[in-house]
Amino acid sequence: MDDSKNIEGLFKRYFDNQCSPDEIRLLLQHFNAGENEDLLRSLIREQSNLIQDAPFISDESSKPLLDTVFRKIQNAIAVDNKIRQITVLPFYRNSWFRACAAATIILIISTTTYYFLHKSNETVFALKQTPIHQAKDIPPGTNNAVLTLGNGTTIMLDSAANGTLAQQGNTDVQKTNGQIAYRKTDMEMNTKPVYNTITTANGNQYQLILTDGSKVWLNAASSIRFPTAFTGDERKVEITGEAYFEVAKDVTKPFRVEFDNQAGGKGEVEVLGTHFNINAYPDEPNSKTTLLEGSVKIKNANSTQMLSPGQQALLSPAGISFKKDIDVSQVVAWKDGYFVFDNVDIHTLMRQVQRWYDVDVSFDGKISEDGYTGKISRDVPLSKFLHVLELNDVHIKTEGRKVVIMP
Repeated sequence: MDDSKNIEGLFKRYFDNQCSPDEIRLLLQHFNAGENEDLLRSLIREQSNLIQDAPFISDESSKPLLDTVFRKIQNAIAVDNKIRQITVLPFYRNSWFRACAAATIILIISTTTYYFLHKSNETVFALKQTPIHQAKDIPPGTNNAVLTLGNGTTIMLDSAANGTLAQQGNTDVQKTNGQIAYRKTDMEMNTKPVYNTITTANGNQYQLILTDGSKVWLNAASSIRFPTAFTGDERKVEITGEAYFEVAKDVTKPFRVEFDNQAGGKGEVEVLGTHFNINAYPDEPNSKTTLLEGSVKIKNANSTQMLSPGQQALLSPAGISFKKDIDVSQVVAWKDGYFVFDNVDIHTLMRQVQRWYDVDVSFDGKISEDGYTGKISRDVPLSKFLHVLELNDVHIKTEGRKVVIMP
């Protein structure tokens, strides 16, 4: 059998989810060669026309798709062997994209439908995975938090009805459409500042609007402590975990966010009005402040530095360091409902899994230091997330809410 027949058979095996990772790489290498473009065109058309309700793909209409396919293939060949592509997204109903998705060869195989996505002028083909077998699946995190009022009373926000939940000083606490908003009343009360705290557990996230109109998104395992009304010459809040801020501009009152850093002291971000993200989980190697727009001042016990949009400040026991040209959409993807990984190690990846799915993750034996790159919806159950990892040569054992990663 000649080489083209072998490749045709291999392509059909891939489309039927029967290829090994080594066979997928062979396809990548074969179709990276320019002289094989006609064969790839033919295979895409053939496979698409085998799908019920799929439109016929002509040479003219297939060209832009094939151009994208070849770019994706060439990029995949250039990527270091240690970088594995993982992508799971809500599916697109037009099933004829299956053939084009198959040709991109993103090192994942599935029998279900595919999704067509545009991001940063780059066409991405993705797929939705079939879950691994699990007696009882674990759902993704939900929109929930605990509100602690100034007198210590706690309110579970997922079960609280819409409307006014409490009055704190001259401020009403209102719940609307799954978020909390603090609204000043017309009453004048000479009282000391009242502090509230909103806390998310593992598997929860929440959003609130402060009395000045600033918006805050809390990721899982996070908290924010804040006054119900900003008095004096500053607006100051304290957080743990991760939070994204869209601060209302007020040149007369700087907005300050205080958090614990890995050096054992306090970190502080000071702004007038801007958008930024703070990741200050205690189990991460450093605290990260990422600026999306405006400017911020980042402080620790020893120094003060300014950040510009697209920059990230890292606070660690060694001091403050900086990264430039950060993909800010990746940093705040959690707020928009996605995990986005860019060459991250399995330990970093699984810390996010642990917080969002409220599971206990452990590692048994020497685990590969390979990096993982990809985008996965935070709406998928745990089984689907783990299935993607398994297709990328990660060995996993689950028992209830325990997840063990093995060599």
